[in-house]
Amino acid sequence: MSVVLQDVWKDITSNVLDPVSEEWWTLMKRKYNDEMRTYHNIDHLEKKFLHFETIRSNLHNADAVALALFFHYFEYDPKSVDNEERNIHMFEKFAKEGGIPKGSPMHLAVTNLLKSSATHITEEHKTEEAYGIEDEHYFLDLDMVVLGSPPSMYDEYVQQVRQEYTFLPDKSYSNLRLKVLQTFLQIPNIFATREFRDKFEQQARLNIKREVESLKL
Repeated sequence: MSVVLQDVWKDITSNVLDPVSEEWWTLMKRKYNDEMRTYHNIDHLEKKFLHFETIRSNLHNADAVALALFFHYFEYDPKSVDNEERNIHMFEKFAKEGGIPKGSPMHLAVTNLLKSSATHITEEHKTEEAYGIEDEHYFLDLDMVVLGSPPSMYDEYVQQVRQEYTFLPDKSYSNLRLKVLQTFLQIPNIFATREFRDKFEQQARLNIKREVESLKL
């Protein structure tokens, strides 16, 4: 299966004036093709949309989830602590230009999804045998799919993320990375939804444990 991101963008912005949609698509491409992005780039976005297509029919508002996916890493700076706020601001700017009223169901749905990425953990992540069925759960799981990749793909992901943090010395990066990974291992569920948990949870835990051991060496 292949996803043409421009076609997805055109589809979900079909109610937006063409010049606005095209202008933002050009900006979207420039952002995601920035050379400093070795992982959070256009390839990463396309892979997420491949998985998005497999669960689209489960979503209450598929267009809102798709828009949130596009804006999730629109602004991305590993040195920044306010990427989520900046991306919400950029979506709101797009919505204003594109005629998506503030307070409308679409506007609220997208901003709430983007806000959920700040903590990335829901009650369904923290509760044994609980499954999430809301768009938020699928949105967050789509961002975690890479953790359940085959080992060789996971190792490539690890290298790509490290390259985005070249400004950090190895020791500092290892400590930061360990803190994130150990959080995943401490919660009952890395994936909130049944679909993603069944497919990726076991492999994700194996991958993370292997990386944790390598970082401790």
